[in-house]
Amino acid sequence: MKNFQVMTINAMILIALGVFGYVTSGSPTALIAPAVGMVLLALVFPVKKENSVAAHIGVGLTGLTTIAFFIVGAMRSNIIIVLMAVVTLIAFIFYVSDFMRRKKEREANAQQ
Repeated sequence: MKNFQVMTINAMILIALGVFGYVTSGSPTALIAPAVGMVLLALVFPVKKENSVAAHIGVGLTGLTTIAFFIVGAMRSNIIIVLMAVVTLIAFIFYVSDFMRRKKEREANAQQ
């Protein structure tokens, strides 16, 4: 799976679960996750075209979001927030492993 595909799936899950959380709770803070999802969706197109700046912004946002969701999910004992945190963590791990793989490929090509 490519980075932009993982980013799209993560964004859609954040949007869906955030809207569900807003509908069930009525709290405007539940709209933070859909906002992050919309930003990630906006970054999908540049990432698909191999824009490294957009990819790094997406990874940074995903990392910060992961930390925030785990903290808030643990404080509130909210399973929806914890689920968003786990999905976002999986996406973050995928991004980092893909970056490391690409770096090794570049280094191997540079030595040839």
